[in-house]
Amino acid sequence: MLMNFQGWSDSLAAAYDRLFTHSNRLRLERWMVRLSIAGFVGHLALILLARSLTYPPAAIAAVGRNYLAAIYTPFSFILFFEVLALVAAIPHSTVQSVASQFEIVSLIFVRGFFKDVAAVDDIGAVRQPSAVMIPAMSDVGASVLMFLLVTVFQHVSLSRRRADVSKAEPEELRRFIVRKKGIALALTVCLVAVALYSLVEFARDSWHSISHGLPRDLEPNTLFYTDVFSVMIFTDVLILILSLVVSDRYELVFRNAAFVISTILIRVSLTAERPYGALLALMAMLFGIVTMLIYSYNSNLQNRYPGSRRSGTQTTRN
Repeated sequence: MLMNFQGWSDSLAAAYDRLFTHSNRLRLERWMVRLSIAGFVGHLALILLARSLTYPPAAIAAVGRNYLAAIYTPFSFILFFEVLALVAAIPHSTVQSVASQFEIVSLIFVRGFFKDVAAVDDIGAVRQPSAVMIPAMSDVGASVLMFLLVTVFQHVSLSRRRADVSKAEPEELRRFIVRKKGIALALTVCLVAVALYSLVEFARDSWHSISHGLPRDLEPNTLFYTDVFSVMIFTDVLILILSLVVSDRYELVFRNAAFVISTILIRVSLTAERPYGALLALMAMLFGIVTMLIYSYNSNLQNRYPGSRRSGTQTTRN
């Protein structure tokens, strides 16, 4: 049974290596650029038709009359690419995976700003305080702070990784990485399926609203990205459990558990009302930064006084 499980793990890891090659990543980047440009130009064309036709069809009129709404479309493709990059980062480093989560949520709030601006019919009204622009400006301000916190988190984590580099990798660590590759591959299939399902649901609900003349208030964040972070919560917990085989160091277990809390806060932030959603996302990033600082401090103390380290399996890779 154990040999069969290891064989499956090796097969999934090999499939991951074939899928997430550097050449495939570059190919995917090129396709995302093309889709983003096509979506942007196509959205602009539909808005032009909506503004030009005296009585545009309901499907065309639903895209709105504000050209700024077209900015939202390429950001959707970019965010999906970032999700795939997040999945690809899982086997390499837990910290890098968390950093990718922070990057995604910051881009979601930036994208939300374009959606809010598109709801304003008069571009000149953007300069005036209003029920739409005040929440939008608070979100874009929060996204800038998120950008800063993501940078700080990456700086702290990179400093820690340089200190943790090890030339030798024990067999337990190798098996752990193999299992994480299997998890990443399964997660890729799951998220692609969720993305297709969300796209179909969005199209169906949009068509229902348009055909029945109902107000169209569909929030794409709740259609896909909430599901992404819900899945990531359970993925992080699974990786936390598997990491115990590699190392049972208290500081490492606590750090990984704290990262799960950050993911939960991010998930809640996507559905929370304004301005609490942005505050929860900022809290998740601050929690991750403080956790990494304490983890680094604890690890430095353990390295300075080796006798105080609790006995257990050791590893030096994040």
